[in-house]
Amino acid sequence: MSGPSVGLFAPLPAQDGKAPAVADFLHIGHSLLQAEPLTLQWYALQYTEDAYKETPTFAIFDTFAGEEGRAAHMGGKIAEALIAGAPSLVAGSPQINKADILASKVEKADVKVGLRVLAEAKADKVEDVRNFLISALPLVEEETLTPQWYAVKLEGVNVFGILDFSEGEEGRQAHLNGKVAAALFAKAEEFFVRTPEVVKVDVIASRVL
Repeated sequence: MSGPSVGLFAPLPAQDGKAPAVADFLHIGHSLLQAEPLTLQWYALQYTEDAYKETPTFAIFDTFAGEEGRAAHMGGKIAEALIAGAPSLVAGSPQINKADILASKVEKADVKVGLRVLAEAKADKVEDVRNFLISALPLVEEETLTPQWYAVKLEGVNVFGILDFSEGEEGRQAHLNGKVAAALFAKAEEFFVRTPEVVKVDVIASRVL
């Protein structure tokens, strides 16, 4: 099976009092994945940082081997349900961002926690950031407690991201204290418009083929 080359990232801020309903919706979405053989990896996430307590925020991140799979997913039952349910669950219209997967590590694991990192590259540093993230993969391969890791670039903007997942807090902390994070923040002032935003997430549900 080919590895992921494209993806989708959709943050979902919940309306007041609707966080449990959004979580239920994401579990329903997970149950619909059986009908999507071209969706390689799918994650339902909840942000756990204090900054998101006032507006509980969830997200969906999924990946595909190519545009065929992404198009099938966007025309499938999960996307249809999201669009139909969004007005009563999500604050504002869902922002479904297309992404290129620059590099990835995908090992089978029962992931429970993760990190979502987003950063806007300076206009003259876009290729440098791209190359840096691709070159980080060998370092991630050395991290035995980081089974799933993705470096992405959102389409149409100079925003890059890292999404990584572990089975528990030990793995997440090991990654935060590891070589990739150290190298990224050493380059932050040179590469990015502002300091990268690092958000801890819980994995509500996931599927990895």
